Amino acid sequence: MKYIFHLLLILVTFNTFSQDQNSALSPTDKLHIEWWKERHEEKIKTPQINPQLVLLGNSILHTLEYSDRNEVLRKYLHKYRALNLGFSGDRTENLIWRIENGELDQSKPKVVLLLIGTNNTDGNHFLSITQPKQLQDAVWKITRIIRKKLPDTKILLLGIFPYGYKPNNRDKINKETNKFLSEFPAKDKSISYKDIGEIFLDSTGKIDKNLMPDYLHPNAKGHLLMFKTLDPFIEKLMLD
Repeated sequence: MKYIFHLLLILVTFNTFSQDQNSALSPTDKLHIEWWKERHEEKIKTPQINPQLVLLGNSILHTLEYSDRNEVLRKYLHKYRALNLGFSGDRTENLIWRIENGELDQSKPKVVLLLIGTNNTDGNHFLSITQPKQLQDAVWKITRIIRKKLPDTKILLLGIFPYGYKPNNRDKINKETNKFLSEFPAKDKSISYKDIGEIFLDSTGKIDKNLMPDYLHPNAKGHLLMFKTLDPFIEKLMLD
């Protein structure tokens, strides 16, 4: 009985310690995944294009490279020689590792568009869920790395997009996190914050399946609307 008591005490202490740690802040690579490793190595080399705009994030940006998004590129991104550093499945900890390991080192863009966080709140495909304050701290750390590496670059920070057809915990955490993210410009004047999530909603306030068929990722039509909405803000930051 005494042994069991001590074992339970150790487990409780370990769990408490684990919960206090914010894994979203800890740089984490995915070099064991071949495509991720190859993409990282490729993106370190590509800044030869001298991009004015860099896109930092996850699959919502990665999927801009699908062939049916060519109109989005032609209308809104080619003019800025945009460099797409979106990696499918990435959480804040993966993005932190990438930008600490070379992906921003060869470019000096005027604007970085940052969209990250929804995978941190995904409890279906990941073992841990990042809570709003933890996610705020992780995104803030990303902006500090960008600021250190690119002191003259402006940051356009996007609120995490809506998720799911019905009310759900993931979407709730995302919305709560966005409240924290909206405070960043007050702490750093080089950061602009935009929450454009409502453009993906229909008249009833639910995600429009014509724009986000899986209730998470914009399709080609959704991406067109996304960058049509963002382009005036990006253009203004380019000129400021």
